[in-house]
Amino acid sequence: MNERPVILLNFANQQDAHLDLLKEESSRLNDILSIAHDQGSIELYREESVNVDQLIKALNRFKERIIVFHYAGHADGNSLHFDGDTAEAVGLAELLGQLPNLKFVFLNGCSTQAQVDYLLEKGVKAVIATSVAIADDKALLFSETFYRALANRSTIDSAFQFAVGALRTHFGNSFTARIFIQGEEFDRSAAMPWGLFLNKEARAVLDWSLPTSVTQIDNIKPPVNPDYTVNSYMLDVFDEMCHYDPKLKPLAEDSFSGELDERLALALIIEHFPWPIGVQVRLLLSKESAIDELSMERLEQLLSTYVYTTQFLYYIALSQLWDEKRKSNISVRPYLMDLLHHDARTYQHFDYLKHFISIVQLLQKENKALFVEEFAEMQQAFEDKNEFYDAYLYLESLRAKIRQQTPEQLAAELPQLCADGEYFLSAILIKSAFLVNYDLLTIRDIRVISYRYQDPKFDHYIARLNAKVNDLAVSKALQARSYKDYANNASVILSRNMQDPKDFLNLSPFIIDKNAFGEGMTEDRATEQQLFTYAYREGEEFRYFSTVYSIYRVHERPKDQLTTASEQPRAARGGRDRRRRSSRNRRRNEEEPQSPLDILKELFSLFEEDLSR
Repeated sequence: MNERPVILLNFANQQDAHLDLLKEESSRLNDILSIAHDQGSIELYREESVNVDQLIKALNRFKERIIVFHYAGHADGNSLHFDGDTAEAVGLAELLGQLPNLKFVFLNGCSTQAQVDYLLEKGVKAVIATSVAIADDKALLFSETFYRALANRSTIDSAFQFAVGALRTHFGNSFTARIFIQGEEFDRSAAMPWGLFLNKEARAVLDWSLPTSVTQIDNIKPPVNPDYTVNSYMLDVFDEMCHYDPKLKPLAEDSFSGELDERLALALIIEHFPWPIGVQVRLLLSKESAIDELSMERLEQLLSTYVYTTQFLYYIALSQLWDEKRKSNISVRPYLMDLLHHDARTYQHFDYLKHFISIVQLLQKENKALFVEEFAEMQQAFEDKNEFYDAYLYLESLRAKIRQQTPEQLAAELPQLCADGEYFLSAILIKSAFLVNYDLLTIRDIRVISYRYQDPKFDHYIARLNAKVNDLAVSKALQARSYKDYANNASVILSRNMQDPKDFLNLSPFIIDKNAFGEGMTEDRATEQQLFTYAYREGEEFRYFSTVYSIYRVHERPKDQLTTASEQPRAARGGRDRRRRSSRNRRRNEEEPQSPLDILKELFSLFEEDLSR
């Protein structure tokens, strides 16, 4: 197909049998799929009050291009009900069976299962249908969860299973749904709300996922810049940082001329962004030939910096959402826990920025004060579809492009892709420049100092997590800072003020400091930074990637990965400490301390439990 494939969404209400949540379903599915439309991978066509004539015209207009047919409204085993007329199931099956590229039909109405046989006999590959009357809220939750998973590049199979799991989470194990193959016997009287029915000749459709076209890249272009040189757009990021922290600009000026020293300015960008972003910028600004040229390596590092930046924003927002959920019973949609269902494949597609925006929107809707106030400006810029939104569309499309094409296929356009990629990455970093006013901290240990008749103090072995051009160490030795209140031990936190971190946001278990897991980490032996971010799940275990390499390289480096199944990390200590441990080991019935890696698993379990209730 030369033109974009079409997803056809049809909604039909009736005045005498009004479905209260049908318009909400239309709005949510439109929101979910509109970004793929804007990116150019699909064309979304929605009819909110469809009738038979409109339905037939749309099927004829997009006949060669329709990949998904969705109907939501009243229905029965023989027809779909519109306001004033009906579409007969036998005739509709004949029309849908003539769509050469149709992947599946979703009939989100009551008791549509009887229509399945007609559809499969006419050659439709897959049908999602219902066997019983469906409550409005369940119909909305099921379709929303299914299409969100599909939009995140899940296959039909995994999107269906995820939607089933979401309803079981909300409504209990009595909810049943399964996959049936054409001709397979099943109990038609069973109270099975949804089923996925497959044509026996088209089982492979289960592995189909939404296309990831990159045509939209051609429609989004930065201003023409004939004077472009590598890293020149990054200086705009420094200018924006100076807007938030005016003290930075004098640090980048040449002491003799007073002019801006570009090398100093770029170094200050690295140092004043939080570690996960700063260390990626450090790689991008490297003078190694492979990165300092308009090459495939540079293009990958531009995208790696984008992914780590949006992942960091997402984990901040997700951490606050978790805190707010524990304080009050706010309504959390299941898709906000998508990260718990990443695998090695879907992780590569995950859209962190879109999920970040969704969380900010939810927190604002619930009238929660944002821990990072500037998130409201980012969310508004996204909704206004200005350059920040264009940058998002371009970079996500570029991610898809390099997944689909080889370096040899990209060779001719690499210079332009690198130049445009840097421009749009700078647009994302400019919007993130406010982070210069926040401290990302590692708390390795907390010790209580409490003397008789005196208020206790809490010594925090704490360090700021910022990279430098030639230094990836936290510090030569962590110094204890005493506070009247305490934060969280062995954690990575975000604070507005390092001098008084009582107002903080804990980013663990999404971001962790491996050094905090061992013994003796308050001493000078754990200076090399080992910050890891959560990547994806492997059964009951969770895999983390080191932040010091490109996201396109770290998955190839097992030593720079960490899983919760790993052996508990330990650091060497002095002889006296070894004797103390030997003495302790001789004590009988002494309880072994819990492994920090087990604690991470418990935290993920608690996160899932909290957000599911």
